[in-house]
Amino acid sequence: MSVAASLHLPSKEKMSQPTSTAYDTRYPSIADLKRRAKRRLPNFAFDYVDGAIDDEDAKRRNRQAFRDVHLTPRYLRDVSTVDTRNTLFGAEYALPFGISPVGLGNMMWPGAELALARAAQAARIPFVLSTFSTTDLDVIAKEASDVCWFQLYVPRNEDVMEDLIARVKRASFHALVVTVDIPVGAKRNRELKNGLKLPFTLTPQMIWQCLTHPTWALTTLAHGAPDFVNVARYRTDANQGLSDFVSSMTIPGLPLERLRRIRVLWDGPLIVKGLQAEENVRQAIDCGADGIIISNHGGRQLDAAPATIDTLRSLPGDLADKTTVMIDGGIRTGLDVLRAKALGAQATFSGRTFYYGIGALGPAGARQVIEILRDEVTRTLQQLGCIRFADLDSGWLSHSGG
Repeated sequence: MSVAASLHLPSKEKMSQPTSTAYDTRYPSIADLKRRAKRRLPNFAFDYVDGAIDDEDAKRRNRQAFRDVHLTPRYLRDVSTVDTRNTLFGAEYALPFGISPVGLGNMMWPGAELALARAAQAARIPFVLSTFSTTDLDVIAKEASDVCWFQLYVPRNEDVMEDLIARVKRASFHALVVTVDIPVGAKRNRELKNGLKLPFTLTPQMIWQCLTHPTWALTTLAHGAPDFVNVARYRTDANQGLSDFVSSMTIPGLPLERLRRIRVLWDGPLIVKGLQAEENVRQAIDCGADGIIISNHGGRQLDAAPATIDTLRSLPGDLADKTTVMIDGGIRTGLDVLRAKALGAQATFSGRTFYYGIGALGPAGARQVIEILRDEVTRTLQQLGCIRFADLDSGWLSHSGG
């Protein structure tokens, strides 16, 4: 059965009704959740998600570039209902945003990945599971059966790659997201200062961080330290540290020949994530990619990388006719989702946004983030006078920005 056939979304009339504040109004924004998460989590856990590379300029540029996109509202029209639905690769989703892959997700809070997968299924939005997730891929595929996508960090060993893709196919994931923007590991200063290493080493610094955040520490202790369960079978040296294993497992730069091989192995929607150069987008399309996700890995790999919205703005218009263009990096509000759509992105994805919610409220934070963004997308469409998300295009951009 196709994804589109299996979703059974509500009728347009029912789904288009404006949302109420169906979330905890003590934390009405992603910024509020981020502040609470910072208080609740040990530094090494919060900084793992929040931090970026070097001076973190690319991360800041992502946010500022979104703020610089202005939209012109149209009034004198009925906006009592709006339609937030979105279609990707023949499947209909209830909202135009999804959850980006985050490795080691359960370090933010035990059960984080499962909570996000369940919330995504209930809300009918895409959930992308990382190769280096800490929850079994078969479990996620069952819990998010209609909306699960799998993100592939490409193994350097072709036999391992083929086996992993075969497992993903058997689990019935709906799309494969090949991440290409980590040719080498990054030097992230916050992680170095916090002493974050894999496997976890209980240094005095780490012990102190745990003692000063007892709720996180006790919950984590009850569930056990997170591990990369989906790739553990590929470790050939039991004495090899996890970080060394991750570096040795993944290919240092993805040759086009390997992407073509992945296209042969995977017969569903194939998405390439992490592209910013036009030539790379065209190469991905030539290799058979059905979609791309513009991304600079949240500013975590190259501090001189352009803001993702600037890359989106600069792409030639003909590419949108050849592939499905999506974006992640810097999305923090429902308004950002609509800014990206006006500039040509069919969907947006965010990782930090959702893990701020988990860090702030535990598993309940997954639904909190979705409902905040749902509310903001709906209200902003009404404020703009745009009845359908699908109708939002460059005609809504203001000459003063965007």
